Amino acid sequence: MSTVSQVITRAHRQLLSGVVEERNKIAATITASATSCVLSYDLGSVRTGSVLEIDAEQMYVWEVVESTKTCTVERAFNGTTAAAHTGGTVVVVNPRFPRNQIFEAITDELADLSSPVNGLFQVKVLDFRYNGSDRQVNLPAAGTVIDLIDVRSRNKSDDYQQVRSFKLLRDMPTKDFGSGLALQLDQDAYQGDMRVTFKAPFSKPAAEADNLQNICGFPEVAEDILIIGAQIRLMAPREIKRNFTESQGDTRRSDEVPSGAVGNSITNLLRMRRDRITAEAQRLARLYPTFLQRV
Repeated sequence: MSTVSQVITRAHRQLLSGVVEERNKIAATITASATSCVLSYDLGSVRTGSVLEIDAEQMYVWEVVESTKTCTVERAFNGTTAAAHTGGTVVVVNPRFPRNQIFEAITDELADLSSPVNGLFQVKVLDFRYNGSDRQVNLPAAGTVIDLIDVRSRNKSDDYQQVRSFKLLRDMPTKDFGSGLALQLDQDAYQGDMRVTFKAPFSKPAAEADNLQNICGFPEVAEDILIIGAQIRLMAPREIKRNFTESQGDTRRSDEVPSGAVGNSITNLLRMRRDRITAEAQRLARLYPTFLQRV
């Protein structure tokens, strides 16, 4: 079992490729509303205009007092969330890949992997009582359904017989079908307990502490896909930044790192992501085959 935080750390480590960013520590606990913080060590390159990252929050530095190692900061910079931070927590100075951005990239990747192009999904089950006569049945509290995998009705306490002729109906009148989704049974099914197994998109995490398997429904064996995808998403904009004329402080850079070099550096990552998605889709297809009898 892995948390989003653990995946972010792995992606961050691979993105930096051994580069050690400048670090410091906060000398004492700061509240979520504090506008100044004292660092434990010399300020180094912390200056007006620097960005500090503490946990997942970024802070913009308005002013520094070197003698007291104090920074006046703007909290919740770059769309992050202000939070309390414990004394001794590590401060990253001008982070190349902020944790909040990696979190957003992972969230976007989870949504993209559930698209029809990529074809990945989590498997959910829905248990409810069936009256034995209705041809169309409301799917209560099903949430977002990509497709149905399996329908079984209970004949005996230890015998759930498969219903092979069924279909999913969308956009049904909510006055009759509260969820807007209906299961249409085109063959007789037993009255009583019914279990529907269906494909659903991966759920979005709300915080770094969320478990990818329990909260998002993402398989542990495929976590490397999230890491590769996050790296691609974070590296792609760097080609744009690379081509800003004002970013060419070193005149040699145009020759040593020509236009397109940054973009080409993620080509192998794109191939790896494609191959891993294909492999994971094949694994799911083997685990949850589509029955030709279904209509």
